[in-house]
Amino acid sequence: MIRTWGRRAICALLLAVPIAVAAAPATRAGTVETRSIPSPTLGHPIEVRVYIPDSVSGPLPVVYLLHGYGGGAGDWIGAGNAVPTADAAFGAPNSVPMLLVMPGAANSWYVDSDRYGPWERALITDLLPAIDALYPTRGERDQRFVAGLSMGGYGALRLAVHHPRSFRAAAAFSPAVFEDVAAPTDFPAFQLGFFAGAFGDPFETERFNAANVFAPLPAMRTGPPSDFYVMTGDHDGLGLWDGALRFFRAVRAAGLAVELRVRDGDHEWRLWREELAPALQWFATLSRAADQ
Repeated sequence: MIRTWGRRAICALLLAVPIAVAAAPATRAGTVETRSIPSPTLGHPIEVRVYIPDSVSGPLPVVYLLHGYGGGAGDWIGAGNAVPTADAAFGAPNSVPMLLVMPGAANSWYVDSDRYGPWERALITDLLPAIDALYPTRGERDQRFVAGLSMGGYGALRLAVHHPRSFRAAAAFSPAVFEDVAAPTDFPAFQLGFFAGAFGDPFETERFNAANVFAPLPAMRTGPPSDFYVMTGDHDGLGLWDGALRFFRAVRAAGLAVELRVRDGDHEWRLWREELAPALQWFATLSRAADQ
């Protein structure tokens, strides 16, 4: 049964509106480019921010960083403090510098829909090859990762489980994931409002369940290795800790590798900012292992 959340929780869903954050001085200074990537699939460009590490020679692994509901391509740069975090992480001894790609996908939930367009297909078909063509990336699946917060946490897990040959691993911060539902009434009315056409208009149970992140897990055991990293706040006002824990158990039951972090906090940027560096370090460990 899907949990019903109160007024405090609804207010907390202002999860992706950038908040001014004072950045600590960085030991190395990566650069950020703003690009519009052509997308024949969507019929309009995909706006992205791309962080490029400082003084790096040779091809780079890539991390796709996904924003939450109500957000956009600049969220991880602004509220997410991604630049000083990446500067410090990639400037450390024995680090693995990576390209960070932050697309703006509106409130699409990173799925194909009539209202927002075929975003899932556009990301896989248009964005991934465009980034590999524009930048010195490693390109291979074992050096490509995806992470996101809330709606973007759902998107990160969804891309990883539905396209396991495109991504080596996924990190999800406070992911908005739910198991299959029997009827729209399993969700509170405000949650259906946040889905807002991404899964049909009105909401279609069958479409939502088909796009879910749980069902593909058992079949992934026979494919290339996929790892998962899930973080949730123990006081998440939206109750999303429940879906995060359910996903953790489902991954374990499927025999796949998964890390779980339960943090003291709510559904908030403080946790997501603080979790980015450990997630990048985790990706770096997988990147090095792939080269051994």
